[in-house]
Amino acid sequence: MYTLDESLWPLVIVQRSDTTTDKEMEGILQSLSKLIKRREPYVLVIDFSRSRPLTHSQRMMLADHQTQTADLAREYCKGFFVVINSATARLARAVTSFVRPSTDQHEVAASLDEALERAAVRFEQAGVHMGAFIARAQARRLKSGPAPSARHG
Repeated sequence: MYTLDESLWPLVIVQRSDTTTDKEMEGILQSLSKLIKRREPYVLVIDFSRSRPLTHSQRMMLADHQTQTADLAREYCKGFFVVINSATARLARAVTSFVRPSTDQHEVAASLDEALERAAVRFEQAGVHMGAFIARAQARRLKSGPAPSARHG
């Protein structure tokens, strides 16, 4: 299952949990295509910290999508971060990327907080200061956690 949150535009956060079906993967890719076709600068963060790896067919779907959208993505996607909180999974991804480089130029982050801080820097480098503000505000919200509930005793 996944959620794609555009409410923080130009920051877009995709969160995957558990497994993703091929139909859901098609939906993710259609949503990503729509982001690129907006022709506005944005930063994409995909949080894999609570999900299982993509299947081979899903990785192939993603590779095809990246090939089709590479030129526009390079122009408008100012940063692409993938959150992988498992050191073993990060190592496996690094080895795979070294052997077979990806066309999407993503960077791996160990936490959503780290990805948001790096997204803010990318926004600043691209001159999209509102994006940097939004990324840092979201990071602060995550650090503060949910508001404590009032207890009556």
